[in-house]
Amino acid sequence: MRNIRLYGQFLRMAVLGKVQYKADFLVGIVSVLILNAVNLSLIGILVYNFNTLGDWNIWDLLFLYSFWMLSRGIYGVFFWHLSDLEEMIVSGTFDAYLVRPASPFLQFIGKDISYTGVGDFLVGLLGFILASAQIGLHWHIGQWVYFVICVLSGALIQVAINWIGASLCFWTTRSNAAMYIAERFTVLMQQYPVNIFGKYFQVFVTCFLPVAFINYYPSVVLLGKAVTKIQVWQYGAPVVAVLLLAIAAFIWTKGVKRYAGTGN
Repeated sequence: MRNIRLYGQFLRMAVLGKVQYKADFLVGIVSVLILNAVNLSLIGILVYNFNTLGDWNIWDLLFLYSFWMLSRGIYGVFFWHLSDLEEMIVSGTFDAYLVRPASPFLQFIGKDISYTGVGDFLVGLLGFILASAQIGLHWHIGQWVYFVICVLSGALIQVAINWIGASLCFWTTRSNAAMYIAERFTVLMQQYPVNIFGKYFQVFVTCFLPVAFINYYPSVVLLGKAVTKIQVWQYGAPVVAVLLLAIAAFIWTKGVKRYAGTGN
């Protein structure tokens, strides 16, 4: 309970710091909206020329993209600065977290928030509303609960993947290049349905870098697209999120214990 209150205080200070720069906030939101408009336009052009991708039409793809944007928005607001760990370790500023009477991870994740995540979430919300209206979705309460759980699970999967990548800095000092590759790969995968790729690729994004659980498998369930014989995969997002977070926490803990500073 103390940690929750402490994290709340860290977030409050981070928000107060951000609101001092209102113009920066507005420019950041607008830039995110423009970037997502470009991504959606490219998807639209592709579908316009080929009519569908597999059995996914333009509104299905908008639903898929919006699903990802909702979870990415949550991740972006609270955890986008995970990539800052590299610079903090190189400069030695991370050392300050180790001498304070609070969890180093709690101090680290509470040090900042990203307003660009708000833009991503708004894009996701608007896209979801539009896609749902065009597809004609009529969900019962269980489907709504599953949807919310999977959006949160998708956010946590992204947190875990980037947390693991950031934690590698404790051994390698620099890991942002690997994180960037994983990020670009994730972005690509969330824009298109996994089933248009080859079988081995589908296995990779399901079992090794499980980004297919961020939006693809939940969308398969919610849109009624039975595309896999292994039905359990389609409901695995919450389990994958928990497992990845456990792995990330383990690697972080090991890394903090062996961290001895860089001498800066």
